[in-house]
Amino acid sequence: MNVRRFAAAAALLVAAPGPIAAAPAAPGLHASGTIVVQTSLSGTPLTVGGKVELYHKGGLYRLDVLSLGFPGTSGDLSALAATLIGPGGVSAVYDSASGAFTMWSNANRTYYTGTPVRPNPGPAAAPSGPSNGSDPLAALGSVAGALHDVQTATIQLVGHAPVNGHPATNLDLQMKRQLPGKPLENYHAQLALADDLGEFPLQIVVQSTPATSSAVGGTAKLDLTSIQADNPDDAMFRSPAGYTRVDSLAGVLGRNLPGR
Repeated sequence: MNVRRFAAAAALLVAAPGPIAAAPAAPGLHASGTIVVQTSLSGTPLTVGGKVELYHKGGLYRLDVLSLGFPGTSGDLSALAATLIGPGGVSAVYDSASGAFTMWSNANRTYYTGTPVRPNPGPAAAPSGPSNGSDPLAALGSVAGALHDVQTATIQLVGHAPVNGHPATNLDLQMKRQLPGKPLENYHAQLALADDLGEFPLQIVVQSTPATSSAVGGTAKLDLTSIQADNPDDAMFRSPAGYTRVDSLAGVLGRNLPGR
């Protein structure tokens, strides 16, 4: 599974504006839980899992992968998985306002950052009437802009039930997206959103269908079993001082990544 593509898809599904207004959110959040990725390499099924922490403030999201292993396999293989992230784990930050994605390794003291190139929208049209912050047409225009490269998208409310100790709204989303010059991306996601925490996701399951026979797809599940209101320091969403910038995610980990 292409790490950068999967991260962008998950972030788009979570951060894109929706038709349901969320409850007032706390200044920020701090959560901990697990992440499990199921994929296939050269026809062999592979499951990788680990412990994570997540921080959220405004439009910023930080995910720390603290440990990594192959569930249900020998200790030797899990020890090998641990070398992929090294001591201290890896961190990734997504800025929903700019689309910027940053990742760093505490073991290698390296970081990568990238921002999607967006076409120049040209000069803004002059307003035809008084400005209204609650203008429904402006809201629809914002949604259309966020879905510019999306071919089809559906969202379905599938119920309400407690999840990890919080009242939650459960959604099922399907999306097909095609960036200019790229193959069609097909995603299916299931989200459990905490009603008492501004609809913040408690669980996210994202399935990516390979665009070509040689591409890598799979399923990833983020399960936040402990979550609480917090106000993380702004510095937590910046790569540490003194780290060396590299030109790829593989460079952060010091090795080649599958699906790139």
